[in-house]
Amino acid sequence: MDKGLSSVLFSVRMRATMKIGNNGEELHLSGCERLVTENQVLEVVQNLLKRAEEHTRGRADMVNIQIEKIDKSNVRIVPALTVQSREFPNVSQAHADAIAFLIETGVSETAARKGLEAIEQLKTSMRGAMIYDAASGNRLDRLDMRGVRLSHMDCKDKNACLEFLKRNNMKSTKLSEALVLASKAASVENYVAELCWSDDPNYTTGYVASKKFYRRLSPMKHLESPIGGRVFFFKPNVDIKATIDFFEKEPALVDIK
Repeated sequence: MDKGLSSVLFSVRMRATMKIGNNGEELHLSGCERLVTENQVLEVVQNLLKRAEEHTRGRADMVNIQIEKIDKSNVRIVPALTVQSREFPNVSQAHADAIAFLIETGVSETAARKGLEAIEQLKTSMRGAMIYDAASGNRLDRLDMRGVRLSHMDCKDKNACLEFLKRNNMKSTKLSEALVLASKAASVENYVAELCWSDDPNYTTGYVASKKFYRRLSPMKHLESPIGGRVFFFKPNVDIKATIDFFEKEPALVDIK
């Protein structure tokens, strides 16, 4: 644990859902989390509640907030990936660049295309991510629409995150939050790459990531599309259980400079 961090941290996690259709089907609206000191918990809870209430897809019917004490000795410090940005005239060209990037990282063309199609063919957004074999393109997790949730993560230095957003001309925290997630994921053994775009209807920028780079691509979907998803690509010999445990349970702070 870094000496500059508080001796005690708390994981504050929020998940917001709304009911849709005649059967009251649960739709995932928003999810976010922070790793903070004890004196920051109340302020963070209030901010997350406000975020849940102001989602572009509607007002939440249920907001679940969990607060968990974190043992400082278990927190891993992870370096942030290097950010790149590319813009294209249409979704097709952005997808072509994503496929090329994935292939460069070691994902087979078959697996890259299967991952892209898996997100495109979703009828509704998943709560978590899919894990694919980077060689065969077979799905390795068995979590269906739940998917794998990355959890227990945040920026190491909040001021550095704000400066990072200013440098990238971003008012939204989406960039820093996605970079934190991608960086934590890339730190695990046998990881190869990631493909993602948001379910926010007004946010069309997605990204691909590798062990070194986080490349923002726009547009990765059409404006007003409410469907988004995430696929991780791993080497065939990955230990799925250990990987999911790390993603969902091991705390990490990402060092964004």
